[in-house]
Amino acid sequence: MKNFIIGTAGHIDHGKTELIKALTGTDTDRLKEEKERGISIELGFAEMGLPGGLTAGVVDVPGHEHFVKNMLAGATGFDLVLLVVAADDGVMPQTVEHLAIVDLLGVDNGVVAITKADLVDEEMVELVKEDVAEALRGTALEGAETVVTSIRTGQGLDELKAALARAAERARDRDSSGPFRLPVDRVFTLRGIGTVVTGTLWEGSVRDGDEAVIQPSGRKVRVRNVQVHGKEVDRAYAGQRVALNLPGVSTHEIERGDVIGTPGYLHPTLMVDGLLHLIKDAPRVLKNRARVRFHHGTREVMARVVLLGGREELPPGESSYVQFRLERPAVVLYGDRYILRSYSPVTTIGGGRILDSHPRKHRPHQREILSSLQRRERGNPRDLVLLVAEERGLPLTRGELLTWSELKEGAFEGALQGLLSAGELAEIYGDNEVMYVPPAMLRELQERLALITAEMHAANPLRAGVDKEALRRRLDAGMDVAVFEALLRSAVAAGRLEVEAGKVREAGMGVILSEGEREQKEALLRAIREGGFTPPLFKELLELSGLDKAKLRDMLALLVEEGAVEQVNPDFFLAAGKLAEAEEQIRSHLRRHGRLGVPEVKGMLGASRKYAIPLLEYFDRKRVTRREGDFRVPF
Repeated sequence: MKNFIIGTAGHIDHGKTELIKALTGTDTDRLKEEKERGISIELGFAEMGLPGGLTAGVVDVPGHEHFVKNMLAGATGFDLVLLVVAADDGVMPQTVEHLAIVDLLGVDNGVVAITKADLVDEEMVELVKEDVAEALRGTALEGAETVVTSIRTGQGLDELKAALARAAERARDRDSSGPFRLPVDRVFTLRGIGTVVTGTLWEGSVRDGDEAVIQPSGRKVRVRNVQVHGKEVDRAYAGQRVALNLPGVSTHEIERGDVIGTPGYLHPTLMVDGLLHLIKDAPRVLKNRARVRFHHGTREVMARVVLLGGREELPPGESSYVQFRLERPAVVLYGDRYILRSYSPVTTIGGGRILDSHPRKHRPHQREILSSLQRRERGNPRDLVLLVAEERGLPLTRGELLTWSELKEGAFEGALQGLLSAGELAEIYGDNEVMYVPPAMLRELQERLALITAEMHAANPLRAGVDKEALRRRLDAGMDVAVFEALLRSAVAAGRLEVEAGKVREAGMGVILSEGEREQKEALLRAIREGGFTPPLFKELLELSGLDKAKLRDMLALLVEEGAVEQVNPDFFLAAGKLAEAEEQIRSHLRRHGRLGVPEVKGMLGASRKYAIPLLEYFDRKRVTRREGDFRVPF
């Protein structure tokens, strides 16, 4: 069944609330002050049955100019609008402002109700109809069906419901698949239940027991007792008015403007790129870096608007790419609509669409960003996925591409497969998953990797290669290890690099020693082999070889990598096979006697204390032995 929201719009005292009461039986004015003053101040909610078995959620908004902020909190959830114009008043300032708001929000479906027809004659009704038609000209509601009504006589009420049902059939279905998102428009406490929030479910579905996150605070919650129009339901779907009980959450931890969603789906931001249209009735040009009121969902945030492309001002009626620098975090997604109001005096001046929810900071005169935003504005899924891959500059997993492109699963999967088939994205393989990268970027990264490897290897030619971690830090210290490993494997597969024993080198480039260096290496190996279990230690090797410390370390590391010697500790090296021989003798002694002391090791290996103790410590680390007082026992 289709779920949708009907929202009212119109000037104060034009009869919106009374009309909704006549259509639904619900008085949406619930506050004492609203009753006393006879005007709507806050959002009101009702359920409306329509012909054909349709049921709509209704959001009744205040019409007074002082409460447009509250009106905006409700208008962002409209699927269709009921524009109310009083027959005895005609089109008034808030009629025009509300109409501009729903137009900027992309609400292109609705019905006009001319109210209070019993107060005027037919000629006046016809004049108001013409007035309304003129106001709608050039807007998304141009040509909307108009119904003349009177709640006193009942005139037109059935016809209005029929017109709303026809409009509802044209309304786009909301997407109830995937993660859910609920902008909060009301927070209150019920005795014995706790904190309750309400809002229009923008997308996805939610049920009792679901885990969720309140953004922008990041507070994790578990949903309880899901209701739609006051009735408990198993699951609520996009396009429905929803109430959620959030146990364990105080009303100080959540407020109107917050967004509740599926964990991992929504990410707060302090910068937003968008396309801004300044309405033709805006009172003045919009200056670059002007302070404005940014309205998205149910939240208002103060912001600076940066006009991109070198513009210093935006005249009424024109559009521009912009970046908003927000003073508080907002939770937005690609394609969302927003409204802009001036700082002072407060009035609606424009609005538009989000093109990048987590952009980098742009300079106003940075013209190259315009090409990227044009691609985002066109909204081709393949182009959006490719743009994310290009802008991030590193291989991305499928999940990362999906998250940052902010596409729906179906559109994303089709785009990804299309890019792979066309060769516009390449696959490389990490430990647990595939990563994706544009081929030209992959070649550039492989080239950088090979060049850095060559430079590092040239600086230490006696080493068998470059340490992986040192190479990763040199390439990009912030690069995730999994991404680096995938890149490295791709470079090896491409024949650019080789990896052996954890060391990286250019393909075909091993250690290159001069004749003198080869003789020095052989002399070191001979001294260690001839020493048996008592070879020269590092300081003694320095004196024997005549090498400096760094060169000797490199030579010893090369012998270790070649498997000619084994390292006991930084100063103690044995010829290959000697550690296995020592281990076998120690294990044999422990099997016979159960424990082992330093004197026994000295006797069985013919080694002094300065060799025996490091050997025992080595076997402790290897979990062959375990120290108990002055003895070793089997581990």
